[in-house]
Amino acid sequence: MTASTAPFASMRERDVSLRGLRFRLCEWGPHGGPLVVLLHGWLDQGAAWDAVAAQLAQDGYWVVAPDHRGHGRSDWTPTGSTYHFLEYVADLDALMQRLEADAPGMKGCTLVGHSMGGTIATLYAGLRPERIASLVLVDGLGPPAVSDDEAADQATTFLEHCRSPRIHRVLVDVSSAADRIRRTNPGLSRKRAEWLAKRVTVVLPGGGVKWRWDPLHRTRAAVAFDADRLMAVIRRVQCATWLVVGCTGWYARLPALLERQRTFEAGCTRVDLPCGHDIHHSEPQRLVSVIRQAVRFRS
Repeated sequence: MTASTAPFASMRERDVSLRGLRFRLCEWGPHGGPLVVLLHGWLDQGAAWDAVAAQLAQDGYWVVAPDHRGHGRSDWTPTGSTYHFLEYVADLDALMQRLEADAPGMKGCTLVGHSMGGTIATLYAGLRPERIASLVLVDGLGPPAVSDDEAADQATTFLEHCRSPRIHRVLVDVSSAADRIRRTNPGLSRKRAEWLAKRVTVVLPGGGVKWRWDPLHRTRAAVAFDADRLMAVIRRVQCATWLVVGCTGWYARLPALLERQRTFEAGCTRVDLPCGHDIHHSEPQRLVSVIRQAVRFRS
């Protein structure tokens, strides 16, 4: 069976130390090949890219998908700190340095991000434009804008959450966790959902399972997302960019999406696909085609 028809057969995993934390990397394809870095979304995991990554690996690409801090099998953020977009960006910066050291002479990188991962990718491409040769954003060009009043309310909610930290509820079994994953990823097959659920849950001694990801992610962020600052960073992006949108999902209706798309001074090609937000599960083959265009464009 080929990698594309045998889920996770070609994926390998390793740990690296970045900024004092242990990060789990999922990898496919030949080490040192043209580099494609895939960034997952909120409460997702690097392995969720398998249906896309396995096909890219068959083309000879070196594909790397990290579990972000507090996600998958990577370390949680230190006690007393929180999760912020720029922490994820700094983690990516450290990862890129590590990958460049692992493969001397490597030229450029195609950076792909889904949802939250797309926002991370956008920020990184604008702040480190010399390191990114092409960019693919999958329903990932920043969350909705937040007004000043909403930002103040968000800060208040953050304080309340700090008083009563969230904890994970116990799930009956891995199958129940797979059901939860499929609620927001309807394009994901049952087989893949079961495997992904097993990877990101812990079996409890008294029975049941709980998620591996940090429950602090369910705490309201302290600092509201600033759409104006995102636009300023977008103007610094120098590489060719593709924006892939699930046209039946919520992201296609984001009020500021067209304005953000037009802000890329180097141009942004939009591709609409007939699916919801889980594009990497619902339309992996079409997404692979877009990523192949991006990799060839940089060559």
